[in-house]
Amino acid sequence: MTIGLLLDAAVIALLVAAGVFAFILNRKLKKLSEAQAALQSSLEAFSSAAGKADEALKRIETQGVVRGAELQAAAARAQRLATDLSVMTAAGERVADRIEAALNSVRAVGASARKDRRAA
Repeated sequence: MTIGLLLDAAVIALLVAAGVFAFILNRKLKKLSEAQAALQSSLEAFSSAAGKADEALKRIETQGVVRGAELQAAAARAQRLATDLSVMTAAGERVADRIEAALNSVRAVGASARKDRRAA
């Protein structure tokens, strides 16, 4: 009976050790499950944020294309206005040169008329 009692005690000790191990394993699995749930919620939040960022980038890109087209049109208008202004400036300079030449010729005629009057 001593051997039977020792075997029973060994089996009881092994069962107690298995129970303790099962308890510890259960706690670790519960913590792992909680961590997995937290990770899942973090991944969902990250996915949502990434989706919002993607939408915002698409809006920014669309607005950039629109603004780029507007700037291109404004630059083309400015170039046309600069060309028109250049043509007008050149025409104004030619008119000013002709007026100056006419004025010089009138002054020359007036100066020679004064000489003629003084000589007379």
